[in-house]
Amino acid sequence: MRDQRRLPTGSTAVAFTAAAAGILVAGLWAGLAQLGLATYPPFDLADLLIRASPGGLATWAIETFGHTAKRLLLAGGVLLWVAAWPALTLAVGRDRERPGMITAAISFAAGFGLAWWDGAQGGQLAWLVITLGLPAALGGLLLDRWLAGLKALDAERTREASDHWIDQPGDYGRRELLGRIALLTLGLGLGGVAIGRALSWLSGPETPTEAGEPLAAVAASPEPSVATPATSGFIAPDGVPPRYTDNAAFYRVDISTRAPNINQDSWSLTIAGQVDREVVLAWQDLLAMPAVTQDGTLMCISFTYDSGLISTTHWTGVPLRDVLQRAGIGDGVARLVCHGAGGYSDSIPLAKALDPRTLLAYGMDGTTLPRNHGFPCRLYIPDLYGEKNVKWLERIELIDADYRGYWQERGWTNDATIQIISTIETPRGTVTPGADGIVPLGGIAFAGSRGIQLVEVRIDDGPWQPAEIEPYQPELVWQRWRYDWRPAAGRYRVTARATDGTGALQIAAETDPHPDGMTGYQTVRLEVA
Repeated sequence: MRDQRRLPTGSTAVAFTAAAAGILVAGLWAGLAQLGLATYPPFDLADLLIRASPGGLATWAIETFGHTAKRLLLAGGVLLWVAAWPALTLAVGRDRERPGMITAAISFAAGFGLAWWDGAQGGQLAWLVITLGLPAALGGLLLDRWLAGLKALDAERTREASDHWIDQPGDYGRRELLGRIALLTLGLGLGGVAIGRALSWLSGPETPTEAGEPLAAVAASPEPSVATPATSGFIAPDGVPPRYTDNAAFYRVDISTRAPNINQDSWSLTIAGQVDREVVLAWQDLLAMPAVTQDGTLMCISFTYDSGLISTTHWTGVPLRDVLQRAGIGDGVARLVCHGAGGYSDSIPLAKALDPRTLLAYGMDGTTLPRNHGFPCRLYIPDLYGEKNVKWLERIELIDADYRGYWQERGWTNDATIQIISTIETPRGTVTPGADGIVPLGGIAFAGSRGIQLVEVRIDDGPWQPAEIEPYQPELVWQRWRYDWRPAAGRYRVTARATDGTGALQIAAETDPHPDGMTGYQTVRLEVA
């Protein structure tokens, strides 16, 4: 008869052992995912939670944790997946024949089902049977072996009828067995990730065009939509962002845990719905069309001061209206529904689609789009928050009705017109004037396609004073500003505000980003030494 006093210890050992097997399988899957050979079920689980989350919960997570929420969800997906192994093993029962393989089979079935839900089909699903099934089977086999070892140790303990553990020649002690399980699991799991990363780096490009490749290698040079401005005498204070953002530093927000890995040779963009004729553009078709390069700033609707959710670059692409003219716009069309890979969708008014500055962008800062930013093709729409600038674009439907996309179903605006913002990027904290007695203040201002005509600064409750704006084409891009301040020693409140190109003043009332984008002035407190 089993020693009932030992049951908690036995259950703990089984749970620990099953968790170790789960870590091993998750590590091997991660290595294969790094190679592009498999999906990663723990992240697929996180994707499912993201898409299935109610509007109130999604909004609360974003407003409470900001974009750390996605990292927390990713970690939660992995922890849930690993925790499922001991839970399943204990539910199956260690005394049942081959409980490890039963747990592995359930884990594989769940991973396979998530891959199918995420859009895998045909030959890809057949391949996943191998790439997901083999690691799961290995984990199940090892788990059964380890559980058999634990069972043998329990039997030996019962025979000895001892209150303490006695190692027998040729047998593993409990601590030694569990220690070896832990070391083996960590080694194999981390090794799988490391090998996957190394081989992915060594394997090099697999297709003629890769995300982030120089545009000159894949397409004829586009014509700039505006002339490059001459160098001015404006000097941005240290701490103000550069005029253009490097691709590596460009902000990123999307609902997927991983950027889709799209082969441009099999990619296509379909224009359908209420059109005269359906148009399907392959990658080479898009590259062959007359293109433009234009500067543009992109801002997330979740932007708050100091969030970093705003960036500027050179966009290269084909005006969307040129493609719509090929398809022919049907009577009564009101909106375009834009679908991206991974199930994301949003819509824009027809008037925005016909704006010649709205692009089917395939280039960014002189390269093809980086994978994280929408390769092979994304939308760039002046004057609308980033949620409308759909990445990994695959299909555009013209409709005569309203449409609520992912974020609108969660309470965010369907209008998405960018609010006027002005930031104070520098200085912060305690400052010391230069030899000339000046403390340079600086930041950026942005109002979408409306441009910025004025930035003003106020010290404490004093009068508003105009700042110097960098002389540059104002449309579509942020305006950097500077104010040379000559303060005496003391403590101050510094506030900035902006006026857009239409004469509209930035809204002073403070509101949260949800649902229409943040409003309010930024104020910083400074101490002058």
